[in-house]
Amino acid sequence: MIKNKYDKRTIKNVINSNFTFADLSSRFKGVDSSTGNIFCPFHENHDTPAAKMYWDSEREIWILHCFGQCHRNFTAYDYVELILCNKYQKYSSPLQFLRANMSEIDLGRMLDDYQKQLSSEMYSSIEKKRDYINNTFYETGNIVDFIERLYTA
Repeated sequence: MIKNKYDKRTIKNVINSNFTFADLSSRFKGVDSSTGNIFCPFHENHDTPAAKMYWDSEREIWILHCFGQCHRNFTAYDYVELILCNKYQKYSSPLQFLRANMSEIDLGRMLDDYQKQLSSEMYSSIEKKRDYINNTFYETGNIVDFIERLYTA
């Protein structure tokens, strides 16, 4: 059984890597990816399309950019959280959405994999910061220069 031990970034990664906007709503099916212009589902607009869908090849996910009222980028996770969970209350949470739409075995494996990846990235980041602080201290030789260099870097 999947427990509620996963952080938001982990759940966000699983949703964004496994679901597209077209998977989440029929309103996105057949959107021309060359233009990608659509009505933004995150605010009321019925006159002209105020959003564009595009593929973010760096993160390997679809992005919906609202150039109208919202002025921001959205992912499949945002659609699940803001539309399916908050607006329509179809699911109580993004994790509950995942439980309803993925097999428990696949979901558990993916959540664990992403959680390990995030923990590893965080540990690596902490090690780099620790090394920077240690190196800075040894290079400066005194506490005043050390503190000044840390705060001006």
